[in-house]
Amino acid sequence: MIKNWLKVFFFIMISIMLVSCAGKEPQRHSDTSRLSDSGTYVSGSSRVPQTPESYVLSPEQPEMGEYMRVQVNDFIVILDASGSKYLPYSGQVKLKIAKDIVRRLNQHTPDRRLFGGLRRYGFEAGAWSEKTALIYGMTEYYRPAFANSIEIVRWAGGKSPLALAIDKASDDFQLAEGHYLALVVVSDGNIYQGDPVEAAKRIKQRYGDRICIYTALVGDLPFGKDVLERVAKAGECGYAITSDALVPEKTMRDWADDIFHRGQKAKPREPVRPIPRPRPPRREPCADLDEALRLGRVQFDLNKWNIKPEYYAGLDRIASLLVDECPPDTTIRIQGHTCNIWTEKYNMKLSHMRATEVMKYLVKMGVRPRQLVVEGAGLSAPRASNKTEEGRVENRRAEFKRIR
Repeated sequence: MIKNWLKVFFFIMISIMLVSCAGKEPQRHSDTSRLSDSGTYVSGSSRVPQTPESYVLSPEQPEMGEYMRVQVNDFIVILDASGSKYLPYSGQVKLKIAKDIVRRLNQHTPDRRLFGGLRRYGFEAGAWSEKTALIYGMTEYYRPAFANSIEIVRWAGGKSPLALAIDKASDDFQLAEGHYLALVVVSDGNIYQGDPVEAAKRIKQRYGDRICIYTALVGDLPFGKDVLERVAKAGECGYAITSDALVPEKTMRDWADDIFHRGQKAKPREPVRPIPRPRPPRREPCADLDEALRLGRVQFDLNKWNIKPEYYAGLDRIASLLVDECPPDTTIRIQGHTCNIWTEKYNMKLSHMRATEVMKYLVKMGVRPRQLVVEGAGLSAPRASNKTEEGRVENRRAEFKRIR
């Protein structure tokens, strides 16, 4: 009996509980997510924040402060051949180390059309007794000819007029046609004449953002290291490095790459719509140039490189054709020659000076420097026998060859 009452009691209690639960409304949970003042969702939101359109960078408009790579096509290397280059460093003479740096840089120049020069400083007896001299260029760069010019520097001597060499290089760059310029100085920084830092500031003031200066220290002179670092710093781009750091081939490749491809701040540019222009008439090749080059050969007196007035007319004819009639990519080689008097080394220098003098004359007459390639052949290619005076006179010459 008692068991039956307990069953009834539990049944009634369960029924009451079920009825009370069914009468309640389900509890509603509010979404605690909210939009912050900055436009992003915080605490509790399952939505992904959206980036405002004003924050999206268009790939057509580079962000200010970013850098792009630009090509440097005009360069000058200054090689220190002063007396301190006979001092030893790391078991070698400094001049040998300096020349090796320039040789290796020459092997890592980019394979595109360049315009360059090689200038040495330090007194050297012979055809070039100046304190500094341009021994290659300024001319269209040709790797083998540049390599031959490095070998012209066989001796070192005198004081160290680096400041004078930089000032002269500043004038050399007047022949440059590209926008961006690179000045490379290979030296031990042992300076006795002038202030190269002030000279670096002058060339920077002259060419502004167009020019960068790179220096390579040969040796470990603290004073020289400080001087070359300040010379590079005066250029506001470029940098100083040491010969020891350039020993690994990868470092040399990277250095050459930095010299000929430099960083330039990108500036957003407005889109430019091309303006339709009529196609220029096709220019006929300058048919008379080859004959003018053959007749324009210049003869020189013994041990001289100045052009005599009797050859002006022939050179004027060549200049007139290159400026007015020939396509702008027409290129000629000016090759200087000597007789067999004096030494082979002296004659190589003298032949290069003769070709350079002819190049300068043509440039003054309006010829584009990029159309001229300068080369010195020394006494290696005589036109006549050097056993007679008549033959030696004929061999002292500069002649031309069309190469493009």
